[in-house]
Amino acid sequence: MLEQVERQHLMYKAGLVSGSRADLPGDGFRSMVVYGLGGSGMAGRMLECLAEMLAEFPVHVCDGSRLPRWVGPQDLLVIVSYSGETTECVLALEEASSRSLRAVAISSGGALQRRSAELGVPWIQVEQGLTPRMAVPEMFGVLAALYHRVSGSPAISPRSVSEAADRLPTYWSVVSPEAKVEENSAMRCAELAVNRLPVAVGWSHMAVAALRLRNQLAENAKRGSVVLRVPEDLHNIIEGVNSLPDHSAVLLRSRLESRDVSAQFDALKGTISVGLEVSFSGGAVFEMLSAVMWADLVSLYASYLLGVDPVKLRIIPKIRESVSSVAKGVR
Repeated sequence: MLEQVERQHLMYKAGLVSGSRADLPGDGFRSMVVYGLGGSGMAGRMLECLAEMLAEFPVHVCDGSRLPRWVGPQDLLVIVSYSGETTECVLALEEASSRSLRAVAISSGGALQRRSAELGVPWIQVEQGLTPRMAVPEMFGVLAALYHRVSGSPAISPRSVSEAADRLPTYWSVVSPEAKVEENSAMRCAELAVNRLPVAVGWSHMAVAALRLRNQLAENAKRGSVVLRVPEDLHNIIEGVNSLPDHSAVLLRSRLESRDVSAQFDALKGTISVGLEVSFSGGAVFEMLSAVMWADLVSLYASYLLGVDPVKLRIIPKIRESVSSVAKGVR
């Protein structure tokens, strides 16, 4: 899995190419709606946040059991499932067809590919054989290219994402297994995650990175963690943090923070135990991409320290099998 992280820059670029060449179901869209769960949904969250920060064309991410009723033929619906076997995504495709929505599907194959062909829905293929949660960079690349095509935004485009991706190998050199531990924030965070309950704190795109860290620690290292979003969770959840056993905060900082956001981080340092502060810079797109790489590495380092297989899952497959069986009965 480390090899997949190291070549994330190539995966982003591959996705950009696929998204730029894909067929679209028309034009004149009012918004882009991404339906996806797990890592597929994370790719959508990354795009949604960057669109909020940098562009005017809206992106909405849906991760419920059904599509929102407000989604209509004026919107571009993008259904994302790396495996193509996610039951909810196949059902979303069926629902989109029954409601005459304009949709595109993204997967490496599976039932989503087959059903897209039967329904005449454009399908975009991503690389096969990856660990699904590690395919986020390529899926994000596809989404970013599609977004640029329907929005025309220069801030989120194949060029802007490609330029940010080109800088990832340099960032890799400071967080890779070969980097010195005392200078490697990913390794230091992994050590913290092994010994304490991490409380990842982030604002805007750093909150998305905090969510990625939480999800990856759970799947790869089988460790729980907590996410605090600035400013929202400082209006409620923060009051209960000090009741968490053996916790330690990890502050994910951005050079793009406004003064009021920075002031809230400074105030946090006097109220909860802070074990690590990690800063990201280089513009919104690069900060997002580098923070995702960092989070992925933290989870893998933690899995190695714990002696846990990062690939094997125990609980999720049982739940997915149950959902699939029920869905087949409904059909």
